[in-house]
Amino acid sequence: MAGAEPAAPANIVKWVNEQYPRPALDPVWLRDCCSWIASSYSLSPTDFPQFCSHVTSQFLQSSLADSTLPNTGLPPNIRTVKRARLTGLPCLVEIRAISDIGIGAFNLMNVRQNRMDRADLAGLVREDEEGAEEDEGPVPKYPRGMLRLELSDGFTTVEAVEYRSIPQLELGVTPLGYKVCMVSRFVSF
Repeated sequence: MAGAEPAAPANIVKWVNEQYPRPALDPVWLRDCCSWIASSYSLSPTDFPQFCSHVTSQFLQSSLADSTLPNTGLPPNIRTVKRARLTGLPCLVEIRAISDIGIGAFNLMNVRQNRMDRADLAGLVREDEEGAEEDEGPVPKYPRGMLRLELSDGFTTVEAVEYRSIPQLELGVTPLGYKVCMVSRFVSF
């Protein structure tokens, strides 16, 4: 095919496939990403560690729907599986939604309102009767119960509930799009 752009460098493709086996990266996305990194940072794929660091950063910040191929991540029948073992290579998924089902809605609503009020008042200084500045302390954290997650490989979406607390995930802190690597363990959806 005349005029077609060359594929991503073979060493980068090999490294990406080893680091992120599922879902498979879209070769067009990877090619464009490598071109952008080369032009934006004046880097060559021969600057391997630095180049790979930029590829990782771009990949983890992208939507998996934009950067991966369909039907290469989660099993297509994942929604019908009740109790099974996720087999095969690790699978990267992104968090599309996160909520706490172990804490009452009223408590969560009060913490949310308190956080929003603090954000609205950020930068304003409150003084007490003697003219000293008052500090209302840190922004309150959401109480922690059990998280319900909506996970996606970019094309297949599944709901999950943590059965043991995952300390890296925190309501109000963990951003949507956060990537999680699922490994061969017992899972229940």
